[in-house]
Amino acid sequence: MKRKKFPEREIHENQSRKTKSFSKSLSPGQHWKSKSMRIIPEEILRSTPEGFEHRVVFTVPWNNSWQLWLQRDKNSLFMSKEDWEEFVDDNLLCSDHTLVFTHQDTMYFQVQIFKKDGKEIISPPRGVEPEPETVLPKPQETFASGRGRQSFTHVENPERYLFNPQNPYFEKTLTKINTCLYVSSVVIKKYDLEFGPHSSPMYFLLPDGNKLEGFTKNYGGVHSFLGWAAVCQKYNLKQGDTVVCEFELTGRVVTAVRVHFGTASDSASGRKTSGGRQSFAHQDNPERYLLNPRNPYFEKTLTKTNDVLYVSPVVIEKYSLEFGPQSSSMDFLLPDGSKLGGFTKSYCGVHAFLGWAAVCQKYNLKEGDTVVCELELSGRVVTAVRVHLVNE
Repeated sequence: MKRKKFPEREIHENQSRKTKSFSKSLSPGQHWKSKSMRIIPEEILRSTPEGFEHRVVFTVPWNNSWQLWLQRDKNSLFMSKEDWEEFVDDNLLCSDHTLVFTHQDTMYFQVQIFKKDGKEIISPPRGVEPEPETVLPKPQETFASGRGRQSFTHVENPERYLFNPQNPYFEKTLTKINTCLYVSSVVIKKYDLEFGPHSSPMYFLLPDGNKLEGFTKNYGGVHSFLGWAAVCQKYNLKQGDTVVCEFELTGRVVTAVRVHFGTASDSASGRKTSGGRQSFAHQDNPERYLLNPRNPYFEKTLTKTNDVLYVSPVVIEKYSLEFGPQSSSMDFLLPDGSKLGGFTKSYCGVHAFLGWAAVCQKYNLKEGDTVVCELELSGRVVTAVRVHLVNE
């Protein structure tokens, strides 16, 4: 009788073929929320240099995705406890399950979930809806993001935003995770679209006339574009926002996605945090908190994940800011006169500072809190961020 092949055996065969995969299953005394379950295996880190710097993205067969931030502990790299436990809970993992993680590109993994008998689970758990590729709200309906601002709204006549009325287009409503821009099979069929080879370059054409580079991806016949996360970050797009995506073609092949926004206002609101305390609230005159009135500054309203302090392109352009080389040191200057070390980072041209998580932890900053970030410069290069806590 031919022996049944289980995921554990398959993963070793994959590794012998240098497939960048790993598996997780429970040993006696373990549970899925054990710390050992959150570790990224050392062999994966060695086989993918610079592939995992601050996050990973897991995608399951029914198209749902999770973004998990990473934390280093001594010589090991772990997925954050909160993010991993959310992934475990959402998929109703039990002791008989085995997970197989297959590395696809940079931080992206396809996750397969197998039962004890070796059968793969290919549909969401009962009560869990698969993540839609495009969900259109009712006409004129608006959304409020987690920050309490007015979102980019659905429009009744999206054709009026098009650069070329003859171009294909679709509306994209953002979901919880927006690392890839997926193109619905309905849209592909409607316009008879074609796509370049896997990992071929394309562009996101932005409302300000600039462009960001992206890449064409094909995950099991599902077409999408990497680089969408940088667009969402640049324009602070949130879950529930809707944009119009216009395709630029060469023949029938998609070579660029032109992004259009509806009108929106962006105002932070002071509100109670999840802990029940009063938040650090938005202020009408943040300049009064500055140590030097001539310094550049911006207000930062915290979101759910605050491992990195991003600097908006609007702020960079307004003050003609420059930044040190990748991973160069900088400081967070704190209200009590102390400082915490940080590092300059650039993700696809989006400038940010690592070390922000330690600041948030020190002052128990929560989602919805607003602080004033005053930038200290050497010439036009940002060397430090002075943090001001705002009291009502």
